[in-house]
This record gives sequence, C-alpha cells and structure tokens, in this order.
Amino acid sequence: MKHKSSISFRNLAGILYVGFFLAFLFVPLIVMILFSFNSSPRLSFPIHSLSLSWYRALIDDELFLDAFRRTLFLGLGTAIASGIIGLLAALGLVRLKLQVRTIAMGLAAVPLAFPALLYAIALAFFFNKIGVGFSLWTTLLGHVILTMPFVFLIVGSALERFQFSMLEAARDLGAGPFHAFRTITLPHILPAVVGAMLLAMAISADEFVVAFFTAGQAKTLPMLLYGRLNLGITPALNAVGVVLLVVTTLLAALAARSTRFQVER
Repeated sequence: MKHKSSISFRNLAGILYVGFFLAFLFVPLIVMILFSFNSSPRLSFPIHSLSLSWYRALIDDELFLDAFRRTLFLGLGTAIASGIIGLLAALGLVRLKLQVRTIAMGLAAVPLAFPALLYAIALAFFFNKIGVGFSLWTTLLGHVILTMPFVFLIVGSALERFQFSMLEAARDLGAGPFHAFRTITLPHILPAVVGAMLLAMAISADEFVVAFFTAGQAKTLPMLLYGRLNLGITPALNAVGVVLLVVTTLLAALAARSTRFQVER
C-alpha cells in the first residue's frame, strides 16, 4: 500500500513539475496573444472586449508593412542562398572518407555554439573595414552565413542514408552525372533540402542581433518590435509580436514536418 502511494506521489510530482515547466514557457505567449485582441489600449485584466482593430491598424501602418517586406526578402533570400550553398557543400562531403566527413560535420556545428552578439560585432567590424555600407544585403549575407551550418548538417545527414548504389546502376544504364542527380539523388533528399530551407527562413525571420548591427537604417520586424518596445507595451505591439510568432512557428513546423518525412522514407 505504501509502495503504491509512493508511486502515486512521484507521478503527481512529475505531472506538477511538467505542468509548471510548460506554463513557464507558454503563459507569456498566451498573454501576449490575448492582449493583441483587446479592444482597450490599456493592458489590464479583465479584458474589456475582443477586437481585431490592432491587426487592422497594422495593415495601415507603412512602417510595419515595410519591415514585413524586408523580413520576407531576407527570409526568402536566406533560404535560397543557404539552401544552394549547403546542398553543394553536403554533396561534396559525401565524396570524402568517413573520418573526414565526421570531422567536417563536427566543424560545421562549431559556429552554432558561438554567441550571436560576438558574431554580429565581427560582421559589423568586417564590413566597416572593407568599406561596405550597412544595408539589407549585408544583413542577408550575415543571415546566410548564420544558417548555412543548419542546412549543411540536415542535408548531410540525409545523404548519409542515401544508397549510392542506385547512382552506379543509373550510370551503368547510360545516365549522365547531372541526369542521375536530377532523377535519383535530388528526389530522395528533396524533403530534407526543403525542410532545411524553411528552417533557415524561420531563423532569418526571427533573427535580431545580426540585423541590428548590419542592416543600417533598414528595419526588419524584430527590429521594429524592439524599437517600439522602448515606447511602452501596447496591444499594437502585441499584434506585431503575434504576427512574428505565427510566421516563425509555421515555418518551423513545416520544416519539422518535411525533415520528419525524409526520416520516415
């Protein structure tokens, strides 16, 4: 009887701990979402009434629309550039010996441990020394460098599971290298490539530090959010945060779904 009650107490303690952990993670986001629908400009409970007025105000806000366009440009540019470069690097990696591949994969993961602040300062110093003015293009380059390791590691892992005997069979049947890649290799690793590109786009959309140091006067959505935060937290600011949250969460979910499909194949 004591044994059963002890197990029950441990289970209850575990449930409470997990519940507290999840609440600590999600309650601030839930509060932000609720207040973005508050019709009153005052951030206080109880909520007066629900309204979409703050989201309608964003549609008429030119600064928000410009920041959204810049964020979309950076996200698409980062996804395309890092996807191509990471794919080519991963294809070159599979031709190396196993020990060399292991070392290369480990080195590719090292930049992921660097503090973003130091990385941003180094980029700003580099652009300043070579005389390149800060703009969206410098931010795009920074985002590409920042996200390339993710693409490289994801696509490289997919290629590790690829059966290269199929390529040898295709070449024996007369297929050229490009034709064999287009019809055999690429379809096999395409979910991983798409997932890695979506993840790169999500990281770019949510990235603040590199953009803050390299974008100059061009503001992205995270920068706009930070700038308006200095004026105080308002329902309009919560609406901007919800838009950014939805965009990054959707991209990350699509990336996870695509890479999971690759693993299950």
